[in-house]
Amino acid sequence: MRVATIVAGLVLATATPVVALAQSAQQLYFDPALPSDFVAPTPFEGLYAGVLLGAISARKNNFNAGGEDIRPEFGAVVGWNQPVAPGVVLGGELQATVATDISTTYMRAMALARLGFAAGDNTLIYALGGLGVVGSGAAFEVGIGAETMLTPNMALRLEAAGIGQIGSVPSGVSIPAISAMRITSGAIWQLDGAPASTTAFHHGDTTNFTGWHAGLNIGSLADPQFNFFDDYGWGWHLSRFEMGGFVGYDHAVTDQIRAGVEVQLGGNYDTSGDAGVDLLALGRLGLVATDQVLAYAAGGLGLVEGKGAYAFGGGVEYALWGQTSLRGEALVLGRMDGAPGLSGVSGPTTSKVTLGAVWRFD
Repeated sequence: MRVATIVAGLVLATATPVVALAQSAQQLYFDPALPSDFVAPTPFEGLYAGVLLGAISARKNNFNAGGEDIRPEFGAVVGWNQPVAPGVVLGGELQATVATDISTTYMRAMALARLGFAAGDNTLIYALGGLGVVGSGAAFEVGIGAETMLTPNMALRLEAAGIGQIGSVPSGVSIPAISAMRITSGAIWQLDGAPASTTAFHHGDTTNFTGWHAGLNIGSLADPQFNFFDDYGWGWHLSRFEMGGFVGYDHAVTDQIRAGVEVQLGGNYDTSGDAGVDLLALGRLGLVATDQVLAYAAGGLGLVEGKGAYAFGGGVEYALWGQTSLRGEALVLGRMDGAPGLSGVSGPTTSKVTLGAVWRFD
């Protein structure tokens, strides 16, 4: 009897701190003092599926053996979203579409990874990339997209991606760069996520345009004098599609003046197979014109297709809500060595114009 009593006492003594620890952990996990960003459900979580409709341009006949270069495509998508931080979503999806001009048809099937951030309560901005098959050839895709909830469980998607071949294709035409492009819309049903009307990615005051920021942008890079663009064997083209990202830091000099730095990395391409990379390090000086508007000038140095470049220009950033904002930016670029382009004209004749979504960590 005494042995049983001693054993029972030891078990109780051992269990008491374990139970207390569990209760403490439970209290911490459900602590109402935790910011809503950490506990609020989101519509961009779990399983989703949808239908896709858009246009695909494949001009070099390395994917389509014949028929029209530009044709409509339609199909379906299924995927999974996993929130990994407040307002940050990592996911993966499968897309399958058919591109047809009635007389000829080819299929696009892609496995894509996505990394996105919440641009407001019900909008997701994301970058994507992956591998698959276009026509009868292996291919890769890189792109940018956005989804906005229109109803509690349905989102409208708009997505743009460049497509390039991997290895050889049955047609024998080899274009070792991006040689096709698609612009795709879609209706996406969130099957697991919380209804949009009950979600709250970011409530509260808007950003004050200070601290670290990052984002994605999309636009065009135009080089009419060919000071930077080269012909890689597919003809001279004066403009290219541009998409990329940026990261930077802004300091509040006064209540209205912001001074900062930013690094931009972009990829530019057209569907001919010509492509390049631009990398810019910029200084920024801005004025907070209203609580929601930052107008800024920017200038700096970098590389455009491996050539030293300088850049200057500016933009406007508009705070949506929480840590997110929308911005438009225009930069003029010139070669640091002053060398003229194909047309014999030198100077700042190249432009980079983008529209971007900004995520701020202030």
